[in-house]
Order: sequence, then C-alpha cells, then structure tokens
Amino acid sequence: MHKKAALIWVALMMLVMPAIAVAQSKDELKERFAQRYAELLRLRAAGVVGETYLGYVELVKGDSSAEARVRDLVSAENADRRTLYGIIAREQETTPEKVAERNAQRNFANALDGEWLKHSDGVWRQKKK
Repeated sequence: MHKKAALIWVALMMLVMPAIAVAQSKDELKERFAQRYAELLRLRAAGVVGETYLGYVELVKGDSSAEARVRDLVSAENADRRTLYGIIAREQETTPEKVAERNAQRNFANALDGEWLKHSDGVWRQKKK
C-alpha cells in the first residue's frame, strides 16, 4: 500500500511541478521586465530603440555603434520576451509567434507619439497621432 501511495504522490507532483515552475518563471520575468522598463522607455523616447511587428525591440538604426549596454539591454529584453511568449503559448495552446503578434499589436497601439515602430515591410516609421 505504501508503494501505491508513493506512486500516486509522485504522479501528482509531476502534474503540479510544471505549474509551479511556470509561475516562478513568470514572476522572475516580470521582475526583470520591471528592472529594464524605465531604461527602455528612455531609449524609445530618444529614438534609439523601437518596437517591431514581430513583438520584439530592436535598435532603430540597426548598426553596431550603439553602446554595449544598450545592445545587452535589447538582447536581454528580447530573450525574456521570447521565454514569456513560450510560456503564454503553452498556457493558451497556441504558438509563441501568435502571442508575440498580439503583443506587437498592443505595443503599436500603446506607442507614444514620436516612438519608432518597425512594420512588416521592414520600414521604421515614427508614430504620429
């Protein structure tokens, strides 16, 4: 009987642990997004980075002359977005690309006047009201 109870417990934990791991990952991602938020806002306002139609941020000029810390910030933001899109996609039984597309649409709609947005034709345009 003890073996059966142990097997049931193990099976239950296998079901519960992924949910716990996802929650921790989402919390960790939320914290990292919050830490970068003010700097990303500043860089968007300055026209250094912009949102893309794919749901990620990029350097507007696209060249490697940006400071290493800016390139690192963009890379970290995109890596965390990619992870979050994957988590949400699993929860919603869709693809990370669909989640990214919805986020891009929201980011485009919420962009401030003058911020740069990269459209599906690959062209950067400043948002105008």
